[in-house]
Amino acid sequence: MHRNQNEWVILGITLEGEAFTYPNWPERLFGMLAMQSDCNRLRYSDYLLPTHIDGLPAVVLNAELEKVDPAAYKLVRQFAEENRLKVRSGRTSEASSATGKHPALNVDRRDLCERRGS
Repeated sequence: MHRNQNEWVILGITLEGEAFTYPNWPERLFGMLAMQSDCNRLRYSDYLLPTHIDGLPAVVLNAELEKVDPAAYKLVRQFAEENRLKVRSGRTSEASSATGKHPALNVDRRDLCERRGS
């Protein structure tokens, strides 16, 4: 990940162009960064935002996390690297109006599930 970016988007697609099918991966990533509050409730990080881009789950990471909690930032970065997930800088208006098709694959997510027998 490059410096001087406001936010990063971790896409639910691998570097090979395959949909990342690990179950509930955004929720698990959020859980790894959750902290227990004084009231014994989980408090999720303000630096992560779940979303869907091109019909696939994605996570928007606020780059300020690197300054606030370098260990958490490293954990998120390692998660993306180890799972070979595509990461891009920031959201675009094109991404926020996703059509449900991934441009690299040009197929519906439902079609991907049918091909894999899910």
